Amino acid sequence: MISTASVVLAFMMLQYPYPGQYPGQYPTRARVPGQPANPGGANTGAVATFKGIFKSADKKFITVEVEDGQTMRMYITHATKFWRDDKPAKASDFHADDKVTVDTSRDARMNLVADRVDLAKPPAKTEQAPKSRPDSQ
Repeated sequence: MISTASVVLAFMMLQYPYPGQYPGQYPTRARVPGQPANPGGANTGAVATFKGIFKSADKKFITVEVEDGQTMRMYITHATKFWRDDKPAKASDFHADDKVTVDTSRDARMNLVADRVDLAKPPAKTEQAPKSRPDSQ
């Protein structure tokens, strides 16, 4: 009797649809028409993006100072990507007081995990034409 009930229960569980089994069944994030699917290589799966000042990094954590002097510590995983001057880099290539942008996500234990660390580019300097002096003759 118990084995029959187990078989019936297993069969019923197999009948339950899983996400993606039927297209259009589960809502997806709508994309704005006319915009690229992944603009500028941004991590669209990021929980949050932080801009701040790089303080330190070791094998497990990266420390970034965000606004109001608050310090945030985020986990580093094998999937964390470091970028400096639009080229792949290592954590050791970053120096204290570098301005960085960090895309983060959450792991299964809801810990903050750094997914991508970018060196923030300084604002482009615009060259001004030299002011001409009227000739005094």
